[in-house]
Amino acid sequence: MVALYILVAVLLLGIEAFTVAFFAVFVAVGLLAAAMVAAVGAPLWAQLVTLSAVSVAGLAGARPPIARAMMRSRTAAHLPGVTDMVGQSALTVDDVGDEHHPGHAVLAGERWLAIAESGLPLPPQTTVTVTAVRGTTLVVRPRAALPPG
Repeated sequence: MVALYILVAVLLLGIEAFTVAFFAVFVAVGLLAAAMVAAVGAPLWAQLVTLSAVSVAGLAGARPPIARAMMRSRTAAHLPGVTDMVGQSALTVDDVGDEHHPGHAVLAGERWLAIAESGLPLPPQTTVTVTAVRGTTLVVRPRAALPPG
């Protein structure tokens, strides 16, 4: 029985390496505790109680603070994303108007839907600054004043 507990614990730890749920670790720890109880000759019911108690205690007691700490470290790390686009320069590739007349702009080599912050149309080949991102649409304003026309 000891070998079975250890084998299943190792399998669960292998599975946990590919997930972010962080459940299998505590069941694996419970299995290892049950293996220790089995190694000293305790009856099957004691092994199962140990397995259950250690697993549930880990899931209920240790998992929440560990998961919170992992989330804090993930959010503390600077991950490039949509908010990094604000303030960046882009170039319009067609007429860019208001929400009802969006156009396109190229930002970092990618083509994005774009709308003019003022709602006034911006012609193609206008250098713009991204002022906001709404879903998958850039809100832009001209980088330099538009020529009168």
